[in-house]
Amino acid sequence: MKRGPIRSRAGALTLALGLSFGLPYTPSADATGLQTPQTAWPGDLAGVLPPEEQVRTQLEQLPTIQAAMAGQRVAQGRQARLEAGPHEWTLRTGAQQRREVPGPHYLETEVALERGLRSAGKREADQDLGRNEIELGQLTLADTWHEAARELLRTWFDGLREQQAARVLESQTQLAQQQLGVIQRRQQAGEAPRLEVLQAEAELARVQGAWQQAQARARLARSALQRRYPLLASAEASTRSLPEPAAPTETPEARVEHMLADNHEIELAETQARQAALQARRVGLEKQGDPVLGVHASRERGGQEQVLGVYVSLPLGGAGRLADEQVALAQAEVAEQKLAEVRQRVRSEAWQVALQAHEAPQAWHSLEAGRQGLEQAAALASRAYTLGELPLGEALQARRLALEARLAAEAARLDALESEVRLLLDSHEIWTSPEADH
Repeated sequence: MKRGPIRSRAGALTLALGLSFGLPYTPSADATGLQTPQTAWPGDLAGVLPPEEQVRTQLEQLPTIQAAMAGQRVAQGRQARLEAGPHEWTLRTGAQQRREVPGPHYLETEVALERGLRSAGKREADQDLGRNEIELGQLTLADTWHEAARELLRTWFDGLREQQAARVLESQTQLAQQQLGVIQRRQQAGEAPRLEVLQAEAELARVQGAWQQAQARARLARSALQRRYPLLASAEASTRSLPEPAAPTETPEARVEHMLADNHEIELAETQARQAALQARRVGLEKQGDPVLGVHASRERGGQEQVLGVYVSLPLGGAGRLADEQVALAQAEVAEQKLAEVRQRVRSEAWQVALQAHEAPQAWHSLEAGRQGLEQAAALASRAYTLGELPLGEALQARRLALEARLAAEAARLDALESEVRLLLDSHEIWTSPEADH
């Protein structure tokens, strides 16, 4: 690309792309006043993400996390209930009046104490269910925490994108205002027609309108963040010096295996499937009911007869108990199929996250290189207009195309940064749940 003045309209159209309309091109600074980072991102997230302690405190206060924590207490209660078993002591007592005709009347009383006896196999099955309940509660909290952290990350970066778009458009509005002033002075000096003033005014109105829309979207995004995560209201992430996205050092295959090796969603589905299988086994044991052992004492004929006895009652299983087992076995099969679906879906999502983190920086580098070239072209187009070698309309079109390139490059930068942070999050390297910390 030539750096001198544009000498032909064809050459001007080729180079008429960029943001620095009316200003000299400076490679070290972009049109928004942002300094282009010179080194790769070393992994410091301090300027991109909210402080981790604020994030943890905010996540802990979310209703979904509080519900999951309450679910752990529910699991502890269920375990205690399973340990205790389904049977309790039952006390029966009664009194009756005996009358002999002809003859005396007698007051008779009876007392009985009884309890069902749980077999050793059923006791062991209940203990297994209780331990699995505790694990379910822990994994539910860990999975809920991870999903909440993902949602917070999405909301945070949505706000950054709108903020950065508004910043770019603000700088474009300032450039359009400066250019309009230049053209107005040229018109007053008789060097520019009225048409060019109208064109510059229309361009200023277009860019200013886009800036106002971007400001509104940025305010809405910020408001949504503050309302949903009020503890992050004071957290600010500057988009003036965003780091360069860096491709992961590990291969996508290695990252996928890392994420799948410690994945709360898969572990939760596995535990749910195991719970369904344990429940089916427990229901199968109920085909034979538990015996009830009791002792009773009675006083008959006014105390003339004292009776002490022991009795056993044994429920006989029927079609109802068999149907319960069939339902439990079917539910266990449903849980197994759900587990297979979760494994397949999570693996697919892990590949998407790993590939996105691997490829997004490359996409940004391409767009960033194009952006720099387009800004150089826009600077030359502006100079060509100043020298009278390019119509204003074509120079304005160059700036519009360059603005699109700038917005695309900044969006790609934030996409790449988000994909890198998402990879760290899904690998449990940041914002880990309290269960993972312990």
